[in-house]
Amino acid sequence: MPSIIESIGRFSRLGRGGADLIDLTTATPGEAAYLSRLPNQKERNYIEVRLGVPLHKFADYDSYLEAGSKKVWATYRACKIISAIIMSAKFKMVRGEDDDSDVVRDAGAFIRKPNPYDSWEELIEMWLFHMELVGNAYWLKDEMDMLGRPAAIYPLLPQYVKVVPHPTKKVAKYLYRVNGKEIEFEPEEIIHFRSTHPNHLHLGMGSIEPAESLYSGFINRNSLEEKFMANGAQVSGILVRDTDRDIDPEQWDAMKKKFNLEYSGRKNAGKTAFLNGKWAYHKLGMNMAEMQTLEREKWSVHQIFLNHGVPLSVAGIEGAANYATAKQDEINFRRYKVVPLVNQLVGKINSDGFFRGNLGDELKMSYELSGLIDVEQIVKEYGPLVDAGAMTRNEIREMCGLTEVDNVLLDQFMVQANIVPIEMAGYSDPLAAIEAEEKALTRRKRRAIDVDDAR
Repeated sequence: MPSIIESIGRFSRLGRGGADLIDLTTATPGEAAYLSRLPNQKERNYIEVRLGVPLHKFADYDSYLEAGSKKVWATYRACKIISAIIMSAKFKMVRGEDDDSDVVRDAGAFIRKPNPYDSWEELIEMWLFHMELVGNAYWLKDEMDMLGRPAAIYPLLPQYVKVVPHPTKKVAKYLYRVNGKEIEFEPEEIIHFRSTHPNHLHLGMGSIEPAESLYSGFINRNSLEEKFMANGAQVSGILVRDTDRDIDPEQWDAMKKKFNLEYSGRKNAGKTAFLNGKWAYHKLGMNMAEMQTLEREKWSVHQIFLNHGVPLSVAGIEGAANYATAKQDEINFRRYKVVPLVNQLVGKINSDGFFRGNLGDELKMSYELSGLIDVEQIVKEYGPLVDAGAMTRNEIREMCGLTEVDNVLLDQFMVQANIVPIEMAGYSDPLAAIEAEEKALTRRKRRAIDVDDAR
């Protein structure tokens, strides 16, 4: 009879043959596990009775959240990596769209402590887990004043939230059912973050839902292996006595103790026993199908990380080919995975407009996230243009994500002219320096006028 691990390794062949070709009366446990992906409840009941293990099936938000917190370690690790990068961003409140100089201190204190029990970092990490696992996150704006400013913000668990649709306003109300009680909230009291769901107008979709088969296979294989190990696992070999005669119980116990002492345990691993009498030794090693199952397990972990947008080099699963590749993986991870999430967070907060000053003036949240630009590569490519006088230092600062410095010398086109006759060393032309400064001021004024016209 094949082992469970060997049976699981035949999933691909079963998939090619089709579910209709599988005979449930002769199916191995591994073949039965494959059928767990099928929607037929009768087949699922038969499989669960035969294996003695409840097969996993995603049914609601609870199952998604449980996968990320209990059953799929790679998902939990991916979410922790993403949230760590988001928490490293510098969030601040400003007046106006681009007025970064006017930082609002009182609102900044609100970011540091959104409610008496949670820090901003804790709120953001829970937000990320909810968005990544189920695609929906809910914040309650508690005790709002006349200007719509909440005294505190509390996260709600998405599995207990029900969105009640409205025929014209999209959302009529939110219901929060917990501890046997149902609390009703108006749409203005809830900030509903959601990822786009192509089949639903009111709810979002996380990273697990479109890849349910990948996660179900991972969870069911682990459940079967745990059951297999609990039932005795797989021994390394079997001793078969080639006789029908009964052996003396005392002699049998003494033989077992001697065999275990000399041939079992970590220190005796790999030994072959030599015994007298008519004994036959059958070695139970790992065959090719079981080796393929281990490779499939590794493949599943890789696919789960990639499904969450985390490169394997960032997750520490596999090393990059070289330093440049690892650095580019980090930049791409921040640029194409982290930044869209932070933009979604900040955009929703700003569109809600609950951050306001004492006079009702609207405040905006902004952020700065390092590691999005390969500064070394920019300097390498554009540094020669600065040295040749084709770019100013403020222009290359802007390309590197740095703010423009109010210094006319950084707006001047400069060239390196260190090679001069020895007789002229240390001399300069004051009139030329004044003329260059005036040209730099003229260019700065022209740039300011162009920016105003563009607005």
